[in-house]
Amino acid sequence: MKIRRIFVGVAAIAAALTLLAGVAPSASAQSSQSSTTQKDVLGMQKKFQELSVAGDTAGVSALMSDDAIFIHGNGAAQSKAEFLTAMAAGQLALSLYELKDPKVVIFDGGAIVSGLVDLAFKAPAGSTAPPRVLHMRGSSVWVQRPSGWKLILDQDTALAGPPAAAPAPSANH
Repeated sequence: MKIRRIFVGVAAIAAALTLLAGVAPSASAQSSQSSTTQKDVLGMQKKFQELSVAGDTAGVSALMSDDAIFIHGNGAAQSKAEFLTAMAAGQLALSLYELKDPKVVIFDGGAIVSGLVDLAFKAPAGSTAPPRVLHMRGSSVWVQRPSGWKLILDQDTALAGPPAAAPAPSANH
């Protein structure tokens, strides 16, 4: 009887250790996620911007979730594949991608970066036209995946230009 109790006790300890071993990886994954700071998230966003300006499609691709969605300031939507194809074809050739006044919200499993965005597109080869510059309000959503942090949504909304000048009063008035 005493041997049976010892055997049951050892089996219970072994089962508990097995359970703890199974929980440990997810506990460490959670602690590494919860230790992600606003500075870390802004660093990921800045890296995405820098790689986009450099035209580094492989680098940009590595930062993106396979199911990423891009919604541009004109309302056009693109999948990750469509975005990367446009980038490789030079349709999204940028000379500037700047985030101003960033705000970061970290939530369970992800983060949102929002702020004012200035984008400048490179002029086509041989063109003397100045680069087209867009001023927008942008938001990017990053999610924690087993492979690391990935950009899953990027949406930009064009800012209205300055108000038109008031018409001059007429002389007949």
